[in-house]
Amino acid sequence: MSAPDRLPPLWPDSDPAVLAPVPEHEDLRAVARSIVEKHGDLEQLLGAVEGGQVPTEVWRRLTAELDLTAIAVPEDRGGAGFGLRELVVVLEETGAALLPDPVVSSAVLGPQALLLADDPEAVEDVVAAALAGSALVAHGWGPADAVRLEGGTASGRLHRVLDAVGATHLVAPAVGSEGEVLVLLDLTAAEVTPLEHVDVTRRLADVVLEGVPALVVVGPDGVDAALCRLAVVRQVAVAAEHAGMVARLLEMTVAHVTTRHQFGRPIGSFQAVKHRLADVLVARERCRSAVRYAAARLDDDVAAGGDLAGAEVAAAVAAAVGAEAVLAAAHEAVQLHGGIGFTWEHPAHRYLRRALGDEAQFGSARDHRARLAGLLALGGSATQVS
Repeated sequence: MSAPDRLPPLWPDSDPAVLAPVPEHEDLRAVARSIVEKHGDLEQLLGAVEGGQVPTEVWRRLTAELDLTAIAVPEDRGGAGFGLRELVVVLEETGAALLPDPVVSSAVLGPQALLLADDPEAVEDVVAAALAGSALVAHGWGPADAVRLEGGTASGRLHRVLDAVGATHLVAPAVGSEGEVLVLLDLTAAEVTPLEHVDVTRRLADVVLEGVPALVVVGPDGVDAALCRLAVVRQVAVAAEHAGMVARLLEMTVAHVTTRHQFGRPIGSFQAVKHRLADVLVARERCRSAVRYAAARLDDDVAAGGDLAGAEVAAAVAAAVGAEAVLAAAHEAVQLHGGIGFTWEHPAHRYLRRALGDEAQFGSARDHRARLAGLLALGGSATQVS
């Protein structure tokens, strides 16, 4: 029996042209890169984090000049009308710069969660504010019973919520009288406690809810599909940032080995160094290709109105490849920079910290491969990664 006959819902069937260069995407990348390079110096960004000045000027520029939060939002909902394919182009650049801004949470997951609302008019004002950048909508995932819904209020505790600090709203699963639902919470009425962890460019916090105003966004009938779609979007978005990080690590390491000399010649001319950097180059291309295919597959599945079985598989592959590639590239960058790569003065260890922090927050390559194995074995949806 052929593979396509064995796994018809999961076998890659998108047009191979989705992996080809797109001039409009490169134009978008150039604009995003120019904004990030002009306003996103890493040391300045780290200083902004320490001073509590997040979102930074980069976030304000990206939302004002590039409509970052509106890129993947349909035009009839006030967005730019593009898809995840276009959004991942920008995410590669924000990942490359290690932006501490709430890009994954408030530019991707928050708006995408609100778009799934059973009653679009009920969240129209929040969507408009989020697209304008005046409201920051974070997304929490984890066990639904962590939040209890009673009437129009919610109580409970959420741990390690990404970008809850500074956010105005939070979309999270909850349990009410009718079962599991997805709710929109007013974070201005919640207790948000910042957490210290390995990566200061990702801000995590514990959130305590005591009678916080809550609005049901997705009811029991559609909550499983909504959480599945958000999990796929989260995996692709994080993998896109990892692709950008790998590219930047390769770039800075190549620049170093071509200018650092030993025995009268650049260390980049040594065969052992060439082989190690060639491996990083291959990892970069694998990561980029996996992300672009996954984004295209998700856009296609959503547009077709079908299930997301194929997108789930593609996203799991992208997440696994990205998590593995970024750790390998970060370790190579630290080692090939020699002694300086281990110091606080060099950015290489910042990328390693981001990679390690993301592994704990979003799952390791092994976690994503386990999910992929479950999807392939079942021929459909597997248990969601918490």
